[in-house]
Formats: sequence, structure tokens, C-alpha cells
Amino acid sequence: MRRIVAVAGSVILFIFALAQREAKGFEGPWPSLDFSGHSVFSEVHHGHYYSIGARKYLNSFTSYQFPNPFPPGQDPLSRLEFPIDQWFAGIQTGYAASYWTVEAQGWINLTRDARSRMQDSDWADDAAPDQKSIFSESRCRMNRGYLLDLRVELAVALTAPIQLRPVLGWRCESFWFTTHDGYQEELDGRSLDLPGDGIDFRQVFYHYYFGGIFRTDLNAGRFSPFLPSVRLDLQLDYGLVTAANEDLHLLRTGDRVTKENTRGHCWHVSANAGFILRNSIKARIEADFKRLLTNGSHRLINYPFEIDFSFDGAHVWSDQASISAVGEFSF
Repeated sequence: MRRIVAVAGSVILFIFALAQREAKGFEGPWPSLDFSGHSVFSEVHHGHYYSIGARKYLNSFTSYQFPNPFPPGQDPLSRLEFPIDQWFAGIQTGYAASYWTVEAQGWINLTRDARSRMQDSDWADDAAPDQKSIFSESRCRMNRGYLLDLRVELAVALTAPIQLRPVLGWRCESFWFTTHDGYQEELDGRSLDLPGDGIDFRQVFYHYYFGGIFRTDLNAGRFSPFLPSVRLDLQLDYGLVTAANEDLHLLRTGDRVTKENTRGHCWHVSANAGFILRNSIKARIEADFKRLLTNGSHRLINYPFEIDFSFDGAHVWSDQASISAVGEFSF
């Protein structure tokens, strides 16, 4: 948390430093070119802006699995899947100039309980390593979830009718789940209830990404004074990801903890439509999708039983789809 706050604070200070430099008449690297076009957005979008919004995750999840390091080597030996369908609230701040934009945004969960169930699958029968033998479903709550995204956009010479803006950024995603009140079934017909809290699961992803934003403006007011001007953005980016998980099985004997440290990548696409409501007030609708894939090590710890060993083969992945509505005020 200290590292995240320090990075966020540095970026916000950088935003205001750039804003002051622009206000004093700073000339961009291409002073003879006009990258802003002649849309209504260009006239009102330069300067500071602040936004507040709501985001809903749809059919999203985060999962991990690991193999059996001993014969017969089931892969996977265990797989856990946590649903993400909560509401989040977010704020944004940034500064936009003719040739660059710097932005910081953060989101935190508003709701906790997921409508979908957490699923836990095990391939525990050594005589039939390819047969799933244990399956359970549990209710799941997100105790805390937050997302942070810091980015810089630049302008290039491609401006009409579509602007291309390279983007560089850093993201952090952190989730803390607790499963509760589950039900387990085994292949041999046995079943049992799992009352109370079952698993505490914490996960964090760090992204370093690069990509591009394709932008075009539609002046719908030319056709009717009742239609707003619209800005359409399509962002595509690719990120290098490091991830860490910690899983505490509350119903197991001892103090059983598993940890995964993984690395991989993320593909991300987002599309949004912005509308001018008044000269300094805009609204946006955003659709966003991320797919994260990472691999690395698995560590099992249970100190009361003197267990502490690690092995490779852990796999962590997450699909995150969301829709957001954002209101923006600029000056």
C-alpha cells in the first residue's frame, strides 16, 4: 500500500507540474502541427478534469490451480475459481493538453456479496488422476477490492479522421475474498455442508502496459441541435504482469496456507463513448475487458505440522469484463 500511495502521489504531482508548464505557454514538440482537430471536444477538453463513476463487473472471475509434485503427478491437482460481479465506485483526475494527457484513476468495491458461487475442484484420486473426485460450491464475498491505473497518452501525426495516441501506463488490481456456507460432493457419493467461513483468499496483480488509443469525434449537432457531440475511443494495450496470491484454508487442520508467485501478461481492450452535456460537463459510457494469464511457483505452508515446501507449475488467470458510467467536470 505504501508503494501504491507513493506512485499515485508522484503521478498526481507530475500532472500538476505539467499543467503549470502548459499554463505558462509551453510549446509542444510539434508547434506547427494541430493535433486537436476542430471538434467541440477540442475546445473544452484542455486543462484539468475530474471524474466520478460507477462500474459493474459482468461474468468475471479470477482463478488459480496447481499440480501434484508427487506421482502420479495430477495437473491440475486443485483448481479454485472466485467470481467477480460486484459494483465499484471510481474517481479520476488528469490534465489534458494538445499533445499529451496524464491521468490517474482509482476504483473500490461498493458491494461485497457475489451472486455467483466460488467453485473448488480437486483431482485427489491417485488411481484415476484424470477424474475430478471432489467438487464444492460456496457463497463468496469480496471484503475489499481496489484498482489503480496511471497512464500517459501522447499525440502523433495521424489525426484525421482518426487520431492515434500511444499510451503507456501502470495498473494495480487487488482482491480479498472470503468464501462461506458451502456444500461439497465427492465422486463416491459422499457429501457434506461447509458452514461458516471456508477460505480467505488475497490476490494482487501489477501491470506495466503499452498500447494505443484510436479516437474520432462525431459532431452530431450538425444534424440536430438536440444531439450532443460524441467522442469515440478504442484502446488496445498489452501488459507484462506480476502476481501474488495467498490462500488460507480456514477449515483445514493446523494453519494451512498456500502462496503463488507468478508472471505473465495481460491483453486489454476498452471502448467508450463520451457526450458533451454542457461546456465543461461530459458523460461517458465505457466497456472494458482484460484477460490475464500468469505462471509460476506454488508454496504450501502448515507450520504446526512442520510443512513448508515449494514447486513450480502454478497457473493463475483472470477474465474481467465491466461496464461503467462516468461523469466528468473539466476547467
